[in-house]
Amino acid sequence: MQSEPVLFELRHVAHRFPLPQGELTVLKDICFSAKEGEFIAIVGPSGAGKSTILRLISGLIHPTEGMILFKGQPLSGINLETALVFQNFALLPWLTVAENVELGLEARGMDIAMRRRKVAFYIDKVGLDGYEEAYPRELSGGMKQRVGLARALAVEPEILLMDEPFSSLDALTSINLRDELLDIWSDRDFPVNTVVMVTHMIEEAIELADRVLVLSSRPGHIVGDMLIDLPRPRDKREKVFSEYVDKIFSLIA
Repeated sequence: MQSEPVLFELRHVAHRFPLPQGELTVLKDICFSAKEGEFIAIVGPSGAGKSTILRLISGLIHPTEGMILFKGQPLSGINLETALVFQNFALLPWLTVAENVELGLEARGMDIAMRRRKVAFYIDKVGLDGYEEAYPRELSGGMKQRVGLARALAVEPEILLMDEPFSSLDALTSINLRDELLDIWSDRDFPVNTVVMVTHMIEEAIELADRVLVLSSRPGHIVGDMLIDLPRPRDKREKVFSEYVDKIFSLIA
């Protein structure tokens, strides 16, 4: 069986932020690659640089050292084949649901008729049909995150980047959205086939991901790259699930 091609790769990536008192090193010698179709979760302590890795992959920031490759070519600017889902929803309060979802398509210069078709399609796919004219203030937290997900999916990226997307939601809403995310990721009718998700919840990482990358405390570097060899859907009550939790927790601790 032919293996899937490598979609992106980080080679010896380091990143430092300038501060008044000097530079702050948040990432050190990060090396990993992702194949098409993988679901990767990144876990680690607060401040380990997990969110910074997502922004590096998207091209929103550039590494201080090292190189990022996308489909074998060095990434030098914004990667338009990525879309980012934020923890805090990042919706514009003066725009309706439909207008928020349409933002990325408009920025890419898509004609209005095509934009409207895609907006309607993805709003329906995330279960918000009928809420097109609602404003963010009228939505629950779960509905706001569905808008953020629809906005990311609408640009039909090859890589979906998710920064703790369920951490501010109640438990039941989180469970429902995790299930829906897996449905979207596994649906071959969707262009998105690769997901990289940051989470602070080890159980969530094991439940969702094919691989879990474990970062050390700052400066973050990879101390574990663990294949999660469990069939889906995964049962947290199974002994092997708990064993994965213990292994990852020990790496972080």
